[in-house]
Amino acid sequence: MFGLSAVDKIKSIPLSNDTIRRRIEKLSENVEYQLIQKIKESTLFAIQIDESCDISKKAILICYVRYIDFTLEEIKEEFLCCIELVSYTTSDEIFKALNSYVIKHSLEWKNCVGVCSDGAASMAGRHCGVTKRIQQAANSDLLITHCIIHRQHLAAKSLSTELHEVLAESIKIINFIKKSDLNSRLFAIFCQEVGAKHEQLLLHTEVRWLSRGLLLIKNYYYKQTINYVKMVEAFAAVVLT
Repeated sequence: MFGLSAVDKIKSIPLSNDTIRRRIEKLSENVEYQLIQKIKESTLFAIQIDESCDISKKAILICYVRYIDFTLEEIKEEFLCCIELVSYTTSDEIFKALNSYVIKHSLEWKNCVGVCSDGAASMAGRHCGVTKRIQQAANSDLLITHCIIHRQHLAAKSLSTELHEVLAESIKIINFIKKSDLNSRLFAIFCQEVGAKHEQLLLHTEVRWLSRGLLLIKNYYYKQTINYVKMVEAFAAVVLT
């Protein structure tokens, strides 16, 4: 596109691990800066927080934010931050970590109008939970909600045998297709051949937001569009042979 001279210049740029890491960090900082500016322009915002451990046993606090994007004239939801909790995961430590981030980026708790969390005592404690501390810092009628996803997860654990079999079978079929890039590509081609509107399925995971619900909705659509069972059987036969 730019000619051989541009190719030679690009080849001369060092691409060590440190160089790539620095570029990724710069890109990340720029995205974060733009998001913070959007939140400040919105004035009012709401957050969702959750504390969990990753595969390396590190305690991680994840925070999502909802704000008004006046440019697009809609409410946006974005990933705000991921903070490592070095020692304890008490309400004190969680709030300190979150409050430090808010202060660092010149955000104000008084503009926070809603907080959503799970029902753990450190998060939702009536007297000293994180949500209570945020409410005190905001000094306003902050709306505190219990994340519905956790309730849905508990409800899904006690499904009837018939419903559980349907869910398990759907997850098995879809994850069989999604676990392989080749299977996904072949499935997309297969959908084009049978005239399906969608060509991709949603991978089910235990922790992804509403993945089961979205998975079943997409599953139901395919079943309504064409003979779903025959489609999957035919696709599996092609892949496995």
